[in-house]
Amino acid sequence: MKMRGGIQGRVGGTRFRCGRLFIALGVLSTAGACGTTDSKEGTKTQGEDNLAERCEVRPPTTGGFEPELQWAWTGSEVMPEHNQVMMTPVVVDVNGDHVPDIVFSTFAGANYSADGVLRAVSGDDGRELWSATDPSARVKPAAGLAAGDIDGDGKVELCGIPENGRGILCFENDGTFKFRSAEDAYDYNEWGGPSLADLEGDGSVEILDGNRVYSHTGALKWVGSDGMGGALYTGPVSFAADIDQDGTQEVINDRAIYRADGSLKCANTEIPHGFAGVANFDGDAAGEIVVAGQGKVSLLDDNCELLWSVDVPAGGHGGSPNIADFDGDGQLEIGLPGEWAYTVFEADGSIKWSSSIQDYSSGRTGSTTFDFEDDGKLEVVFADELKLRIYDAATGTLRWEIPNTSSTTHESPVIADVDGDRAAELVVVSNNHSSPGGTHGLRVFHDREEDWAGTRRIWNQHAYSVTNVNDDGTIPTRPAAHWLNPKLNAFHANVANYFGEGPSPFAAADLTVSEVSATCDGEGSLGLGARVRNQGQAEVAVGVKVAFFAGAPASGGTLLGVATLAEPLPVGADTLVSLSVASSVSGNAELFVRVDDDGTGTGRDTECREDNNAASATVDLTCEPPAGNLPPVAVCRDVTVPADASCQGRASVDNGSYDPDNGPAPLSLSQSPEASFGPGSHAVTLTASDGEASAQCVGIVTVVDSIKPTITCPLSVDARVSLGSIGLSLQYAVSARDNCGPVPVTCSHPSGALFLLGLTNVTCTAKDTSGNTASCNFGVRVSLGISLPLAPDTQP
Repeated sequence: MKMRGGIQGRVGGTRFRCGRLFIALGVLSTAGACGTTDSKEGTKTQGEDNLAERCEVRPPTTGGFEPELQWAWTGSEVMPEHNQVMMTPVVVDVNGDHVPDIVFSTFAGANYSADGVLRAVSGDDGRELWSATDPSARVKPAAGLAAGDIDGDGKVELCGIPENGRGILCFENDGTFKFRSAEDAYDYNEWGGPSLADLEGDGSVEILDGNRVYSHTGALKWVGSDGMGGALYTGPVSFAADIDQDGTQEVINDRAIYRADGSLKCANTEIPHGFAGVANFDGDAAGEIVVAGQGKVSLLDDNCELLWSVDVPAGGHGGSPNIADFDGDGQLEIGLPGEWAYTVFEADGSIKWSSSIQDYSSGRTGSTTFDFEDDGKLEVVFADELKLRIYDAATGTLRWEIPNTSSTTHESPVIADVDGDRAAELVVVSNNHSSPGGTHGLRVFHDREEDWAGTRRIWNQHAYSVTNVNDDGTIPTRPAAHWLNPKLNAFHANVANYFGEGPSPFAAADLTVSEVSATCDGEGSLGLGARVRNQGQAEVAVGVKVAFFAGAPASGGTLLGVATLAEPLPVGADTLVSLSVASSVSGNAELFVRVDDDGTGTGRDTECREDNNAASATVDLTCEPPAGNLPPVAVCRDVTVPADASCQGRASVDNGSYDPDNGPAPLSLSQSPEASFGPGSHAVTLTASDGEASAQCVGIVTVVDSIKPTITCPLSVDARVSLGSIGLSLQYAVSARDNCGPVPVTCSHPSGALFLLGLTNVTCTAKDTSGNTASCNFGVRVSLGISLPLAPDTQP
């Protein structure tokens, strides 16, 4: 496929489960056990650093597909009547504990037009973090949210639409009010929502709302000329992308494209407004735009030229376009609902498949795709008025469904790793204000065996693509164009086993050997050497073995000895490894060296390539010992010992060192360092000496801390609060000790930051650096009475 701008091509529908995965400049190839193909060098596009080649090893999956409920939020003690949800939630870490959180808007009864209360819950178990109860900071409950660090303070903010639909309203990471933009009589957004982008690439984040762009302080910067746009009567969801690859992002507001300064780049007024998505349909470096809305689905080129336009099947407005390679044929498809059918379109606008649904209430909900089983086959996730469904993306075959009621607005299911367990979860919202007996709130589903593919821990806005936000919630200054990478050429979807710009949790080492040598010291000891390098993407822990053979081991070569690396080997580092042995072979021979081999062909480390661990050279192995003395032989072992009460451990690494001729002096053994160690792996050098000659080897002492900390909670806490107070924050004493030093304690209770009237159960957990935990519980009973001074929760 011909591509502009030096892009080398694309490989569609190709999956690799072993070897080394290279992702660079649009080239997808593998090396190692899956075949060797080098990635090509070329000129990088803007922001492409986070798409560099990767060395990964993914754990095998069982191929099972058993969705089940992991947890559900169905209401709160804080404003309990606000328990209905009808919008797309965002996934982002709001409290800095490195566990993703879910933020969403709630409403009471059937009032999904105003009085929305913003809430945040922890992604691991759904416990409440905070609720934004300030009456002056209520949001449009059916409108979307955008999450990201807009002011550079290292914490994410949340931006939504005020309850009157005019302008934007932003909150701090803890739910407190940040700012609200000035109202505009010509600005209105009912169910749409904002997006975040750094349009000029200057480090200052803009907030997009339809054809309006605000600064990170809420000041209006410009208004586009083609109207607010968006879905008919219910509002826009605009977003930013460098659509033409000129180095600066544009604002895409459905059929209109604006430059960063607000000037109109182009608009196609032949088609109606609606929802937009961007991806690469024709293989050139520029993106194409799908616009769906008001009964039409259209494809525009980057200059707004209309490529095709078709009707939404089975009637209805048409929801936000879900773009991906649904069937793995290397060409993109588009999925979206109408009122009575969910339809997947081919890249030319023809229908691939269609399935009956019921979404008469809006006909404009969203969907997403994901490869749950990591088998190269996508699934489609969609929820209508009655059910949450998962389809086979290629055929439309229904794989799973469950009741899930909603009157539907623009909401969409979200796929993300919400609990940080390296496996994807499915987040869906529901409401039952018009469906008595139906579901309401927010539910998280996972695989029964936690066997779904991994993915990113973030989904920060309705108009989401995998490169519009960094893993930590910061907004990239010059984001990579996701469509230039075949793996990421999708919109409104997370990608299986793609983890953003940071190190992959599947990052692996790749060990190689070079500079094989042998020298005789004149005392009968043969010095064997080689250089070991880690060219992978994960550090190699201390203690990796290097085996030396006279002759190839596969052909019956003789094991001469095994060396142990005494230090860790960081990414990109190399080290010379040496081993002193008594010569047992004379003359020239092939010295064969294999890293990550204990001498039996068994290795410790899983690498992205296992076929490049050896090297050889022809050397002279002749080394006669001096007359009258044979040097000793040092033999080491690796030892694991438990940490004692003082968090220390020690052990001998000797594994039968000996002196062949028992002289001239008795064999003596010494270790360096001769010490006790704390938890972890420690290299110990053993020296064997016979008074005239000596030999050394390295063993690893691993000290394991398995002693749980101790934690003490109060039996109970009683407090009184004055009439009229809505909650109480108080101090309580919790202590914890651990044999390995200070241990942090975290305490939580269902009501979030405040204690409410009545009995609240508090759970406190101490977790030491080795992951050992201990917990205790107590009750806090709050009753009406005298006023008490308020103070922050104490969490030692």
